[in-house]
Amino acid sequence: MILAILISIMIAIPAYANDFQDGLDAIHETNYKKALEKLMPLAESGHAAAQYNIGVMHEWGNGVPQDNSQALKWYKRSAELSHKDAQNNLGALYSKGEGTEQNFVEALKWFLISAENGSEGGQKNIRILEKRMNYEKISQAQKFANDWMRGHRKK
Repeated sequence: MILAILISIMIAIPAYANDFQDGLDAIHETNYKKALEKLMPLAESGHAAAQYNIGVMHEWGNGVPQDNSQALKWYKRSAELSHKDAQNNLGALYSKGEGTEQNFVEALKWFLISAENGSEGGQKNIRILEKRMNYEKISQAQKFANDWMRGHRKK
């Protein structure tokens, strides 16, 4: 029984990777219908990079109606799984108030988290956004970011 489960997992992992790559290739070819067919099942099952790409498709209206609230939903799901680009894009939506109410504290929180994860965009966005915030709000965002990172440390 255990052997059968292990074999099925070993077979499924490469198929998962192939579907993701096929989805990315379809995006690059602007075949958004195929991209959705490949990426959506992965995104729904918790694949952070697929979730991020679905978010981008919604933000830009590539193959789906342009909808920042849907982009926000997919970026959040991916950001919670530590995808640095989703974290940065989530911060951008909060900072502009697109798909949600404008919230500089939440935006800065996600920029700080993405920067900590290595996002150059997050680092740049921190400097831009902090110029529009007071010390109290910046401190609040830093606390929220630190709390989030503490709760999401890789074990």
